[in-house]
Amino acid sequence: GWYGAATAGEYGAATAGWYGAATSRGSVSVGENGCGLVRGENVKIKGGMSAILVIAVENDEDCGIKEWKAIVVDGENIKPDTWYTLKDGKPVEVDK
Repeated sequence: GWYGAATAGEYGAATAGWYGAATSRGSVSVGENGCGLVRGENVKIKGGMSAILVIAVENDEDCGIKEWKAIVVDGENIKPDTWYTLKDGKPVEVDK
């Protein structure tokens, strides 16, 4: 719900509503003005308008960070309620 917080383990999914915060090693969805962080391999994240999304992709060998990026859902460059991952350091849309 509003102002909620959620966490999920490996391959899990976490969802938090408006103003909420969520972290996961699988997929994350946050609402408007939320803040989400996803870390792992094959990860994805989405958020409502003005949400802050952090994507950290791990390398295969030792789970170290291969690449990461923080983005803001602005409705122009990053669309609301659209799944994203990182490819070559850039956010790219992915299917649900």
